[in-house]
Amino acid sequence: MRGLLKARKLGVDTPVMYSADVKTGMMIQECVDGVSVREALQQDSLPNRDAILKAIGQCLAKMHDGGLIHGDLTTSNMLLRHKDQSLVMIDFGLSYNSILPEDKGVDLYVLERAFASAHAGDAEAMFDVVLTAYRQSSRMWSATLNRFAEVRTRGRKRSMVG
Repeated sequence: MRGLLKARKLGVDTPVMYSADVKTGMMIQECVDGVSVREALQQDSLPNRDAILKAIGQCLAKMHDGGLIHGDLTTSNMLLRHKDQSLVMIDFGLSYNSILPEDKGVDLYVLERAFASAHAGDAEAMFDVVLTAYRQSSRMWSATLNRFAEVRTRGRKRSMVG
């Protein structure tokens, strides 16, 4: 709940929270009329694909620059509103606050792996568009992308070793 509220405060589009009960752990939020980014990107003819990917990079830069780590970045945790195709971030259950480039790099790495898993045919090209938009939008992109490269290297070594 805190992650969702912080994201909204940072200007990230999230479902509107109508009420929350801390004692019961129940919250009532907007039901977004849309489709997951995963589903949208799996369509063969998607004229605004690059615009969606750029929106993802810009959104993540905004979150990371504001000290918010999503913790579960996948294209299934992003929606596109039917009415205007705007990006909506969801599922902040694993989110936390951090300004560390390591945490931001891990967040990006998780998303890269999600692209490789869900969008195998064109994952690298799509993720490159996300990273380019991130770099253009983030005030702290250099340290984050350097750390992302290190995290990526560690991940590849881990997958080679077993």
